[in-house]
Amino acid sequence: MCLIAVAWRTSGRRPLIVAANRDESHARPTEPAHWWPDAPRILAGCDALAGGTWLGVDTAGRFAAVTTLRGAEPRVGKRSRGALVADFLRGEADAERYAAQVGSDAAAYGAFNLLVCDGDALWFVGTGAAPRELPRGVHAVSNVEPGVDWPKVRTARERLAAIVDGEPSEDAMFELLAERSPRVDGYDDRQISPFQLDPIWGTRSSTVVIAEASGRLRFVERSFDAAGNRVGEVRFELTASRQA
Repeated sequence: MCLIAVAWRTSGRRPLIVAANRDESHARPTEPAHWWPDAPRILAGCDALAGGTWLGVDTAGRFAAVTTLRGAEPRVGKRSRGALVADFLRGEADAERYAAQVGSDAAAYGAFNLLVCDGDALWFVGTGAAPRELPRGVHAVSNVEPGVDWPKVRTARERLAAIVDGEPSEDAMFELLAERSPRVDGYDDRQISPFQLDPIWGTRSSTVVIAEASGRLRFVERSFDAAGNRVGEVRFELTASRQA
């Protein structure tokens, strides 16, 4: 996952809204979002190579997503970053406790940024970044340390803030994720454009999650080929239950 924009408690009606792109090698085997047979509470895509996931939710309405860090050292011998998302969704720990646990063991994984939400709080933890609770507002992370505002991070944060300021539109969020931005001096394309069009390594999927205070949750994932053509869409609606 290379771009995650989250609107957290900006609306009493919709406490969690997520728009996210996953950039990955087009050759890496991937399963689209589905209910996991071995963990039926989890709704997420699956990295068929390492077995984890980049973004997912569970039947309790908990959410997690991870990005890699650009320029990180090779992760030979490291645990899969995708396990960070899967383990949170499989477990029972609240977001604060899980973020603290991950922070104490961060060196065991390839370099990452991780967001975890248990419905009550949204937490961030990353390689070299201590766990912290994120305040109400719109946040965006990509493949760079928090606080470094690449143009696409800034664009995602500002565009999502404008979208959720009114009646949040699923189409508008997918338009945000599909944006190909013009060149900006001092930055390369991966730092500028939310959508990466590349025959080798590009945007493989875009995901929108909208969680309502009533417990209703919508999860939509669109998949793309190396030419940027949409080749699939999966859509799920569920009612989250803390007793799930």
